[in-house]
Amino acid sequence: MAEGFKKRYKRVVVTLVLLICTAGLAYLLGWSSALTVKEVKIEGSTEKSTLLAKLNSQSIAPAVGQQLARVNLRSIERVLSQSDWIANVEVSRDWFKGGIKIQIVERSAIARALIERNKIVNFDAQGALFTPTSDNQKKYQDQLPLISSANNSKTDLANVALLLRQMPADLAYLIENLDQISITSSGLILMNTAIDARPLRINWGMIDQIDQKFEVLAALLELPENKDISQVDLSQPNAPIVK
Repeated sequence: MAEGFKKRYKRVVVTLVLLICTAGLAYLLGWSSALTVKEVKIEGSTEKSTLLAKLNSQSIAPAVGQQLARVNLRSIERVLSQSDWIANVEVSRDWFKGGIKIQIVERSAIARALIERNKIVNFDAQGALFTPTSDNQKKYQDQLPLISSANNSKTDLANVALLLRQMPADLAYLIENLDQISITSSGLILMNTAIDARPLRINWGMIDQIDQKFEVLAALLELPENKDISQVDLSQPNAPIVK
């Protein structure tokens, strides 16, 4: 009987110790001034005020003096990732130094387009459309290739975005050397680019069968007799025309 009492007593003591430790840890993380935010760093973008304003609008901006444990890292990442000009967000917490770091990767534009009311939108290499926001993104707008649509159509821009996004790695230089893309009133996509500084105009036709067109183009460019071509018409991929 005494042995049973000792076991129960031991269990009670262990339970109390665990409860005290849990309560102490909860206090330390949630209310104690020992683990508070000492510094908030935003790296990868100069638009610190814009980013903080967006977080403040959702009442999730980290602030010096705030308990580290109460900074919602996932919410910060989710809210900032909703900005189309941001490619990636990573938020980390340093328990020892009391730091919160927000690492931003801005989208890099490869082309621009004008939409309604002369608003500028950009395309990145993955075909994502975004509004240039940071100083770095706005700096080189005049130097970016222009994408124009005869119908000023969002569908046309979406088709160009798909073309850029689907472009295979072995043809990526066509984007790197891009000069201009235009979409005709009938929806044909015309690309002005270059191969080894030699101008090349590609008529992709409509956006359909685009994977087949990539394969056909790659095969055509491999042929020695096509080393000096300046135009390719892929509107009918089964019957391409080179000049």
